[in-house]
Amino acid sequence: MLTVAALLATAVPAAADGVITEHGPLPSIPLSGVCETHFDNNGTLWVEQYLSSQVARYDTETGAFTEFDTPMPLSVPGGMALGPDGGMWMPEVTGNALLRVDTSDGGMTEYKLPWLNAFDAGPLHVGLGLSNDVVPGRDGAMWFTLGGLNAIGRFDLTTHEFSQYPVPGEILGQVQSLLGIIKSGPGNTLVMDVPQQNRVVTLDVYTHRYVSYPMPTPLSLPVGVWTDTDGTIWVTESAAMKVASINPATGAIREFPLFGVGGLVRDVVDDLLHGSVGSPLPTPGPITQGSDGNLYFLLSFPLATGLGNRIARMNPTTHQVTTWTTPSSLSSPCDLQADRPGSIWFGELVPNKIGELRIG
Repeated sequence: MLTVAALLATAVPAAADGVITEHGPLPSIPLSGVCETHFDNNGTLWVEQYLSSQVARYDTETGAFTEFDTPMPLSVPGGMALGPDGGMWMPEVTGNALLRVDTSDGGMTEYKLPWLNAFDAGPLHVGLGLSNDVVPGRDGAMWFTLGGLNAIGRFDLTTHEFSQYPVPGEILGQVQSLLGIIKSGPGNTLVMDVPQQNRVVTLDVYTHRYVSYPMPTPLSLPVGVWTDTDGTIWVTESAAMKVASINPATGAIREFPLFGVGGLVRDVVDDLLHGSVGSPLPTPGPITQGSDGNLYFLLSFPLATGLGNRIARMNPTTHQVTTWTTPSSLSSPCDLQADRPGSIWFGELVPNKIGELRIG
């Protein structure tokens, strides 16, 4: 179950503000599917590896990696989140299960979804629930996307009971198995992208009431969602190359275009100067908010154009955008988080590394 690779044993130097430092590569295989990272309550970084079906622990002081195999081979661990119980939670996309990682020793416990089990024999269990992302709700439960059932799922951490809440009008939820992102929303709600319907929805964890927000631009492919500290919902529209804000009190939506010929030329020149090449198209992906109050998101999201090499920052008041280039070319940054004040951490698919952007 456990494979250990205590590599890179030298101390990792601190990065300067506004500079991206890469850590790794992860040791198991050249392309392990490094995507999402999160810190646990002890300050240890955990890394999702969906191609190798592993979860890695990274010591940011020594640079040592320890890799843990999921109980099921080829389980494709999806987007993860730290639960209120201190465990690191993630879905097994192909395994039709939720997976809890004990952050003290890397031990893993599977909780199989009770729906659409196509095959279940020993360590192999395959199903069509197609859960891709998970987040704790304000009710203390773990909530997750459930694309195969066109729904949002709930797991009670005390009773271990599962529930599901169908998304109104949803008929192509399988797309959620690729692009589904669920995060905490305003008040007692969760917020989730519904890219195949070109909208975003919120769900109240107590009343189970949905509210829908259609994007103004047709076929915009809303992907990333995040709730600002003031309650504003921010959405990245990958195909439209825009960032949108939603006022949940009024339902008003504003869009801020990222595309511009001058910007593309500037980015190409910047790539040449820094020796890191990537797609210059500003197709935004997952989004978060840094400890400085600014919004941070990925450019050239892998499932849109892919092979990008940029992290972007938007001031939520002035809407000014700043970008940084990753040291590795065509890095395809996959997901990002701001768990640790003063920095943004993200996975890089192609170089199989972790990126760290210092934000002061």
